[in-house]
Amino acid sequence: MDLLQLQYFCEIAKQENVSRAASSLHISQPSLSKSLSSLEKDLGVRLFDRVGKNIVLNRYGELAYKEISQVLNILNNLHLNLSDIGEACGDIKLLLLAATKIMPNLLLDFYTQYPNINIHIKQAATYDLQQAHDYDFVISASPGKYSQLTNILLLHEDIVLAVNKNHPLSKSKSIFLSEAADESFIVYSTGPSIRTLTDSLCLQAGFTPNILLECEAPSNYRSFIQTGLAVCLLPYQTQRALFSSDIVPVHLKDAACKRQIYLSYPKGKYLNTAMTIFQNFCVNYFKRI
Repeated sequence: MDLLQLQYFCEIAKQENVSRAASSLHISQPSLSKSLSSLEKDLGVRLFDRVGKNIVLNRYGELAYKEISQVLNILNNLHLNLSDIGEACGDIKLLLLAATKIMPNLLLDFYTQYPNINIHIKQAATYDLQQAHDYDFVISASPGKYSQLTNILLLHEDIVLAVNKNHPLSKSKSIFLSEAADESFIVYSTGPSIRTLTDSLCLQAGFTPNILLECEAPSNYRSFIQTGLAVCLLPYQTQRALFSSDIVPVHLKDAACKRQIYLSYPKGKYLNTAMTIFQNFCVNYFKRI
């Protein structure tokens, strides 16, 4: 049993497929299968059961994954501790699932103060917090709960209805979401948390939205809202740039029309100086929004 075997095992457990794990690890599938067989032989038990085209951890595998993950986490923390000496520098991997419009200005300010800390960002269209274990931090929004993360609240923000300035609903200072039940809606494609939240809020308000347009980028919404063809539920603070003289926010009286933005990291992860600096910077930056 060696360290590489343990790392390979954990990747197979995450992917639940040897072929996908091999692709992720950039090794051949036969080599990965041989490594798994060798580990199972050393432990004296099979670690996976086959379910359709995938393999899933059995009760032996779940116990092994729990213990091996802790070992790998300890070794990773040791490496970070040893490298955490001297000037604040290093690389940080960030998974971005929310607040994408805020990040460019945040990073511009951050690099001005900390030019030797590099942030490597992946923006994911699919809302999957289980990806967070492959990153130092993840910025995500509610709903979205994953018990293996330590969560730091960055922002409470309002969900508002974006409408054309001449839309009848724009004349009201605030409305109940149910008053928009007959409107055509623009929504995110299925996957991101704001789409899940939109569907949930409309359901709570007693209707299923009539969807005119489904797309992934809110920048594409502008022309549809400007013409008055549709309305859209949007987080106000993080999408404020979308609002203009032609597009106005209508605030909602429904108590549920809120969401929270979190900065999270895997439980038990050691935060070195660079990571701690980034964490504190994010908290303070969002306070000013």
